[in-house]
Formats: sequence, C-alpha cells, structure tokens
Amino acid sequence: MSYADLSVQICDRRVLLEKVGLAIKLGYEVIAIDVVHTPSKNVTKKKKKQKDQAGDGVMKACTLKLTDEELKSLQVDTKRVKILSRVTLNVSDSDQLQYLMSPEVQEYDIVAVRPTSAEIFAKAAKYVNLDIIQLEMEKSTKVITPGGLSEGIQKGIHFEIQYGPAIRDSSIKRYLISNSQLLAGFSKSRNIIISSGAERAIELRGPHDVANLGLLFGLNEAQAKNSVSRSCRSVLLHAEERRALKAAVALSIGDLQDDQKWVKNKLNEINSVETTEESSPKKRKLE
Repeated sequence: MSYADLSVQICDRRVLLEKVGLAIKLGYEVIAIDVVHTPSKNVTKKKKKQKDQAGDGVMKACTLKLTDEELKSLQVDTKRVKILSRVTLNVSDSDQLQYLMSPEVQEYDIVAVRPTSAEIFAKAAKYVNLDIIQLEMEKSTKVITPGGLSEGIQKGIHFEIQYGPAIRDSSIKRYLISNSQLLAGFSKSRNIIISSGAERAIELRGPHDVANLGLLFGLNEAQAKNSVSRSCRSVLLHAEERRALKAAVALSIGDLQDDQKWVKNKLNEINSVETTEESSPKKRKLE
C-alpha cells in the first residue's frame, strides 16, 4: 500500500526540498507540490477569453518539477516515488471558477478548488475538470452542503481535510475536528482524503499518524487508512481521466464508436457547466 500527501505547499526551494525529503523518509511515495492561487474576480466578458488563455497569472506547472540534481540530492528512487504538480484556486466568486478551464490550470497533475462559501462549494461540485475540493475547516463558517457533496461524489471529486493549519495554530483544532466530523457525516465518509498542507517540514506527520487523526475526524479505521492511500490513488485516476477527456474534446462526435458513448456523456457534462453566453457553437452541449 503506497501512501500519499497531495498538498505540500510551494515555498523557497531549499525549504521545499527539505519538506519533500522528509516526506519521503516518513514513508510517502506520492507527493504533490501545491501552488495556491487566487484568480481575479468579476472578469468582464470582453476580457474573459484573454484572461482564460493567460491563466490569470498562475505559475506554470513545469516550474514545480524537481531537477535531476535535486532528485539525486534527495536520493529519490523515481521508480518508486512520484512527485506531482498541483494547483489550488481560492474561489470566493463564481466568476473565478471559469479559470478552471484555462490551459495553464489544466496542465497541472492535480487541480483543486478551495471555496469560501456554501454557494461556491455547490457550484464547484458541478465541474468535471476538477479533482479535489479543499475544505475551509479552520473556521466556524459552514461551506459544506449535502447536495454539493452528493454531486461531487458522483463526479469522482474528492474532499480534502488539511491538518497543517491546526499545527500552525492550535486554536483552530476544535473547528478542524468538528467540521471534519460534519463532512464525514454528510458524505458517509466517502471520497475523503487527508493532506498536510505543510508550509514547513516540521508540520509533516507520517501516514500512520495521519490515519490516527482520521479517527478523530469521524472516519473508521479502514476509511482513515484509505484517506492517505487508496482514496489518494482514486484522485490520481480521476486526474488522468480529466486529462484524457481534455484530449477527447478535440474529437468530432462522428469519430466516436458505439463503445465510446461514455466519452459523449462526459463531454455533455463538461459543456453543461462550462458553456457561457459568449461560448462558440463548438463548446455548446453536444446533441
């Protein structure tokens, strides 16, 4: 069973290498370097297309890759350890969700959204080109909605609990535990992953310790272990499907065979939430 930490925060290169090195020593075999980005709000229709193409200034995924020299210094066995790129969009306005479609965002191995309200949470759960919804657990504000959870689970989206903020500030532990238990109750403990969100190496915990935290968060023993292993693997499979569907958008419907009808269904899902007033006919729902 391989263990994963799908959110190690991007930072100074030296500190980043320190965190990645410690994560490997702790037993993690999949580590995602996470770029947190806040897109612009209230994108005008006139500038929207240009903004989407530019990715609103989000860092390019290729800049997160570790060099051969860095991997050698960490004594990383690249056949055993995977180091991935991830982007997390802070979203407080529905217009910001449009940046999910930008090429710069979609080139990341993992795409996540952190909604700040129940309304944005429900809208984010409709997107199929999204892998993770990171939940704001360190406040009393409730952003989780049962309907959004149900829709997100159906689309294969996973919901993330990060324990790092509680290590940085012990005063939010009670919010983290109560909100996590609320999530576990509403979702029946399905599609939940636990990540560090570590800003410093000292905030990292081993996978078995994280699984024990899962028990406090309302998960049973098997679910807690899955939150740092099998459920993370499901996130990666969902991300692979997302990238495959991106390529499939270029196909014409006439090129699809009868046994590829699932592609049509997925394309319909994409277009139903991504079509805007200024969308071209090619982006409208396929008949």
